[in-house]
This record gives sequence, structure tokens and C-alpha cells, in this order.
Amino acid sequence: MSMIRRLWQRLMSIGAYPGETESQAGRRRIVIGYMVFGIPPRIVFGLERFDLGYGWIGVVDMLAWIIPALGLVVLARRPSWFTGIVHVLLASSLLENLIPTVALGGIVESGLLMAWASLVVVGALIALDRRAARFWFAAAVGAVILGAVLPEMIDPLYEAEPILDDIVGSLVGTAVFSYAGMAYFVRQRDQFQQQSDDLLHNILPNEIAARLKSDRSMIAEDFPHASVLFADVVGFTPMSAGMSPPELVGLLNEVFSTFDGFVDELGLEKIKTVGDEYMVAAGVPVPRDDHAEAIAELALRIRDHMADTDFGGHRLTMRIGINSGPVVAGIIGTHKFSYDMWGDTVNTASRMESSGVPGQIQVSHATHDLLTGNGYHLDPRGPIDIKGKGQMQTWLLVGRS
Repeated sequence: MSMIRRLWQRLMSIGAYPGETESQAGRRRIVIGYMVFGIPPRIVFGLERFDLGYGWIGVVDMLAWIIPALGLVVLARRPSWFTGIVHVLLASSLLENLIPTVALGGIVESGLLMAWASLVVVGALIALDRRAARFWFAAAVGAVILGAVLPEMIDPLYEAEPILDDIVGSLVGTAVFSYAGMAYFVRQRDQFQQQSDDLLHNILPNEIAARLKSDRSMIAEDFPHASVLFADVVGFTPMSAGMSPPELVGLLNEVFSTFDGFVDELGLEKIKTVGDEYMVAAGVPVPRDDHAEAIAELALRIRDHMADTDFGGHRLTMRIGINSGPVVAGIIGTHKFSYDMWGDTVNTASRMESSGVPGQIQVSHATHDLLTGNGYHLDPRGPIDIKGKGQMQTWLLVGRS
């Protein structure tokens, strides 16, 4: 069984090239499958027609398998010729049905062989694109017309009576392959739609993403009770001067990916990252009564994780600030939009971080009041000067009581 699997994998790798997308690889594999599985039936049909006395038609069928066989060889050596190979295969498919149709005296007399012409259009759509499919649609229509007109102008090579089995086989065969083609397109559509939805839901909150699909207008909502956290790497600018861009981005990705996991576990909403700053909210876009406690849990996890973790030889320290109160959250603009928050509560949370103590969590009076009596220990820091706010009483969140 493993030998068959290896053989199949080698066949499906024919014509692969660096940088090939999954969609391109899928189309290439379908064409390879057509060439591989199309060879035996052509040989069988050719032998049957020899037995029936249709010698020249048998020759056409026997020769027809040479084209896909050569196509496999050429594709293995020249992957860039894929489009040309497909066009040759489609032309061959039309001719190998048109020639017997004319030789046997008509579309009906040949057992509706020209019904297979419709699959040329499906093949062009799958393997190429819509522009090519339009061309091959016209070619298929032209081939059917020739299949009807030429027998009236040329004496048939063979006198044939329509065979019910051939007619049924042509109709059932084209129906099966047409269904398979449509199933492929539906699967591709659903797959791309799912990828698009996943990407949108990774960028925006689920509730906002769902609304945005049906309403592209501005989204802005008031949330009277929410908590906002800002976290910033202390001394990041001088540290980054001695790092290469890939190292810098890799370091931030490692740090923030861990934070993202904490956010998901606690049911919070990551708003954005700006440089080395990380912003999270609780209570938006879905209100929750424990927004202050939830954001406090995140802050404690971030602080403890940073204190206990070495990041590629670097020990990092975070300044963390939290504030609670009313906010406005939503999406503005029409291009490259993102879910964001505005209001004095957000500005004050940012000031809590920028004026905070490295390795500590500074909270405002509003957050202190919400956490007091709910199982958290906070030490007063005293009044400090906050840019744009003047003197403010702040506290340091030490931990759980």
C-alpha cells in the first residue's frame, strides 16, 4: 500500500514548481489525474471499435492516448508549459469526439459522442480561467455544429445505427463529470469563503465582523462600563537598535502571541499593537460586569510571564496601565479599517501605562474602586503628575488577596 501511495505522490508532484500556490497545485493535480486516468479508457475504446469494424475510429482512439501521455512527459520537464498543455488536451478532446461523429454519420448515430464536448468548457474553467473557458465554450459549440452539419455534406465512412447503451453512457458520463466539476467549484468557493471569514474574524471581533458583512457603514457604539489595558516594553528602543529587523519582529511576535493566548482564555478583546505597545479591552464589544476583574487577571498574567521568561537571551520588562469607564468603540473609514476605541477612558489608560513603574501594574482611581473588595491587593502610589491630567491618585496592582 505504501508503494502505491508513493507512486501516487510522485505522479501528483509532476510539474510542481517553487512558489506554487495551493490553488495552482490543485488545478495541476486535476489535469494530471485526467491525463493518467484518461489513457486506459482510450485504449479500451479503440480496441472495441476495431472489434466492431470501425477501424479508422479505432485508430483515432488509439492515437488519442498518446497526447495525454506526452503531456505528462512535457509537464515533468517544462512546468511553465502547463497552460499550453491544457489547451492541447482540450483540443484533442474535441477532435476525438468530432471525428467519430462525422465518420459514423451524425450525432445520434455516434451515440451522442458530442455530448462530451460540454466537458471541455468545465475543464477550461477548472484548469485555466474564465477567459479561456469563453473561448472553449465557443469552440465546443462550433464542434457540435460541425458534428451536425458535416455528416450531411460528407458520406459517412461507416453505416451505424444508434446504440441505446452508447447514448445512455454519453448522457450519464457527461452528467457525472459535470457534477464533479460543479462540486469542485462549490468546494473551492466554500473554502475561499471560509478563509476569508477566518481572516476577517481574526482582524475584527466576531460580532463586528458579522455586522460588517451586511453593513459597510460606520460602526460606533457607546459602552458605559469597560476597562482598557495598555502594556509597553521598557527600554525597547535602545534594545532594538542592536537587533536585526527579523530578530526584532520575531521577538515581538513571540511576546505578543503569548499575550494573545491569555486574551482568548479570558474572553477579552485585543484592540491593536502599535510598535511594542499592546492594547486590550474588557467589556467591548460584548458588555460584561466583571470587566475590571478580567483585565486585572490579564495584567497579572502578563507581568508574571514577563518576569519568569527569557526571550532569546533577552529579559524584558513591561509597564502596564489600566483604567475603567465609558468608551466608544467601532470602525470608521472604508479602507484598511480596524476595530478601535476612543474617549477619555482610553487616553487615561494610556497615561497609566506611560507614567507607570517598570514591572508593575498601575491603575486609576476608577479601576481601584472596581477591584477593591473583589479579591485584589492594591498599594497606593500616591498622587502623581499625569500628562494632560494634572495630579491623579493611582495605585499599583500587587496581586490577588
